[in-house]
Amino acid sequence: MRLYSGIVLFSFALTHFLNHALGLVSIDAMEAFRTMRIAVTRSTLGTTILCAALVVHVGLAFYKIAQRRSLQMSGWEMVQLFFGLAIPFLLFRHIIGTRIGHELYGVDDNYAYALWVMWPGDAWRQAALMLLVWTHGCIGLHFWLRLKPWYARWQGLFLGLAVLVPALAYAGFSVAGRDVRHTVEFINPFTAEQLVSIRATMDWAFWGAVGVVGALVVFRIIRAIIARVRPRIKVSYADGAEVITGTGPSLLEISRIWHIPHASVCGGRARCSTCRVRVLEGIDDLEPPSEMEKTVLARVGAGEAVRLACQVHPSSDLKIATLLPAQRVRPTDAVNHDEYTWGVEQTVTVMFADLRGFTAMSEARLPYDVVFLLNQYLGQMSAAIEDSGGYVDKFIGDGIMALFGMGQPSDEGARDAVRGARAMGGVLDALNRTLASDLPKPLEIGIGLHTGPAILGRVGISDRRGASQRITALGDTVNTASRLEASCKDLEAQLVISSATMLEAGMALKRKDQASINVKGKKAKIKVAKFARALSAPAPD
Repeated sequence: MRLYSGIVLFSFALTHFLNHALGLVSIDAMEAFRTMRIAVTRSTLGTTILCAALVVHVGLAFYKIAQRRSLQMSGWEMVQLFFGLAIPFLLFRHIIGTRIGHELYGVDDNYAYALWVMWPGDAWRQAALMLLVWTHGCIGLHFWLRLKPWYARWQGLFLGLAVLVPALAYAGFSVAGRDVRHTVEFINPFTAEQLVSIRATMDWAFWGAVGVVGALVVFRIIRAIIARVRPRIKVSYADGAEVITGTGPSLLEISRIWHIPHASVCGGRARCSTCRVRVLEGIDDLEPPSEMEKTVLARVGAGEAVRLACQVHPSSDLKIATLLPAQRVRPTDAVNHDEYTWGVEQTVTVMFADLRGFTAMSEARLPYDVVFLLNQYLGQMSAAIEDSGGYVDKFIGDGIMALFGMGQPSDEGARDAVRGARAMGGVLDALNRTLASDLPKPLEIGIGLHTGPAILGRVGISDRRGASQRITALGDTVNTASRLEASCKDLEAQLVISSATMLEAGMALKRKDQASINVKGKKAKIKVAKFARALSAPAPD
């Protein structure tokens, strides 16, 4: 409501400014355009929309300021807030002198009248009002539109217009004002009583604005005093920072109050998602996210433990980790829909595969031969993995780590992983036949598969060409899959599959294939299926 009411008011100001700019042509041109403009703005529907927009926008702005627990904010937010609070002191006087005078006393508030009244005595007020309204509106539009993917391409044009429109508007106002003073004989349309009434109304409007702003200041002072005696909570950050604060402020405000760097592109309006945090402890004590917050989080694929800091008002101790670097966050981060940039938790099947004895074999070979063999092996194994729906995470020497089930149901990922392992077994047989004359003995491989929850994300730094980091998996599932691959040697197996993967893939764990192994870091043994050859594993349905 605040955004759309602001757009309505900005549209009114824009047409008003363009009307002023026609003063560079002639007063008649100004009046002709004004006639068309007021046919819309002074109609019953136009007046209703404008009045509603003004009341809603001003009312919600004051409500937002009252809600703020901290006045720590960025420079652009401070300018927008200060200019917005200053607008009523000049705007109401302008409205009373034109529209209200017309409605109450039938004054024809055309440009000849308005220019004679305002030029030159009130020219400074007109300049100040135009500056306040235009700057306030442009800041609001800029920080809304910069979250749109297309905006960056047109930003230079919009900046030019943002400077040109008010400059032309005031130039037109000035030129027309001087022309009116030299060409029009002005007769005051107000009686003495009406003039006294109009001036009194202007005074009441001015002091009314002072009273509203003053009441807001008093309210904030009283609330600050009350906050000092309210319960205190501890907010801990993953980097080690801890603050003791009162209840009421949002997480973003708490960070700002205590000068803890916290990204926020939109200034806490729940539009950009860049302030989001992962709640490490205390999430059960938080109020559930609103529909607005859910929409923003869904847009970036956030997990259940991720919340918008600007929307969370903690009432008990909390531990959080910010997800974006406060010093390097950019507007484009708000429209980045690659969920792996920020990290997601998902059930996947992790594969580890490793060549047996390749290090010892390579010691007796020329470097060229070693690289040739390794490229043959890794290239064909990677193709088998990707053809089966997997994603090659990384190469670790002669080892491969791959992920299955990213962006798809976990059961499909588990079945794809088994298919991929079988395909790798077939590729190995073909390689051994092809390279038989170059190898002292056939290549041997060990493959481990395990399914479970993992954190998926782009980890590391981009290369110098700007290419994104590879997606990798983190967590216990990865460690377990690695241990299963290492157990292949002891179990004399080419493929070891955890019971979790077998269950997820809908495959029966036959007694003759069963084994139980110890995994470092786990007390209980893990049931697995072992296969001497990967191709002997049953093909998933």
